[in-house]
Amino acid sequence: MKTSARGQAVERFRDNRLFEGVDADIIERIAPKLGVLRKKPGEIIFREGEPGNSLYLVGEGCVKIAKAADSVDCEIFDYVNQGNFFGATALLAGEPHSTTATAVEPALIGALTEDTFQEILELSPSRLHMNFLRAITARVRSVNNHFMRETMRAERLRVAGALANAMIHDLKNPVCIARCCSDLITTESADAHLRELSKMLTDTVNGILGMTLDLLDYTRGSVSVSKRLVSIWRLLDEVNRQSLHLLPSKNIEFVKHIRYQGNIDLDLERFVHALGNVIGNAMHAMARGGTLTFTIDAIDDQVVMRISDTGSGIAPEAIPTLFEPFERYSDLEANGVGLAVAKAIVEAHGGKISVSSVVDKGTTVDIRLPKPNGE
Repeated sequence: MKTSARGQAVERFRDNRLFEGVDADIIERIAPKLGVLRKKPGEIIFREGEPGNSLYLVGEGCVKIAKAADSVDCEIFDYVNQGNFFGATALLAGEPHSTTATAVEPALIGALTEDTFQEILELSPSRLHMNFLRAITARVRSVNNHFMRETMRAERLRVAGALANAMIHDLKNPVCIARCCSDLITTESADAHLRELSKMLTDTVNGILGMTLDLLDYTRGSVSVSKRLVSIWRLLDEVNRQSLHLLPSKNIEFVKHIRYQGNIDLDLERFVHALGNVIGNAMHAMARGGTLTFTIDAIDDQVVMRISDTGSGIAPEAIPTLFEPFERYSDLEANGVGLAVAKAIVEAHGGKISVSSVVDKGTTVDIRLPKPNGE
């Protein structure tokens, strides 16, 4: 890095929390010893298990501190923003890092070696000790809050899983009886309307059982899917039979824009359940009626579905935990497991789901699935 560019970069660290109250001449003295790193989004700053021999200052951007839960997922402990620092625990303990630090966005990082940090301690011991104590206390509180949330979440999922398991056990006989009665009506009756009602009964019973199985799989930590090519129109027919037919009775207008009319590789039954959860939330948000818009597009190598409503909208502070089960987002309402299960089903298809919303204007759920080869 050129001298002028390095000087400009070092200036970004002067207001770091580590240096609060530290004399400017002390900062000037250690500035030449500050290592300057630029990291792209997704780049690793240090990995779990690597030596903890440096302290890191964030001059620009944001850094994620996480611990690998398995080969795919990670458990996020904290985000370190501009003006803060990280890596202190491993440095003080003289032990390897217990987490992995990754740049979330383009980041400017300053690295202080153990020797340089010791030099600052000798030059300004009182201020640095206080700054460190405050930072470590804040970090411990953050990790403790995270631990408590995860513990409560795990307990809730355990209870939900036990409930789902009991429901499936208790539903077997009633479901079997309902199916037999429905099949008998279909076989014996010549009344077309009665046969249609019988089919609706069978679909409803199967839907209840299917949603309970979805919940059980979710609480066990994995949702399996059996995918095959399904046309967009077949998908819409199933969604209509299970969810959309309820809209007129709720004074909700249905509008669709189908700009991709090919096939999608999916588990029809499970994916329809996921869409049903989303549509159910939209109906709840439009208690006095409104418009539900279903849009399907092909964008690059993805099939993009958007479900938009004109309902009450979602408060900005509730968006980050929207896909977390049982999270409370107001004094009166809390998330169930519908969106959490929907997210698990979409991700099991190799897709992504996101939500955008404006209070009193409405909400849009964006679902993106891989487009099958040759489509």
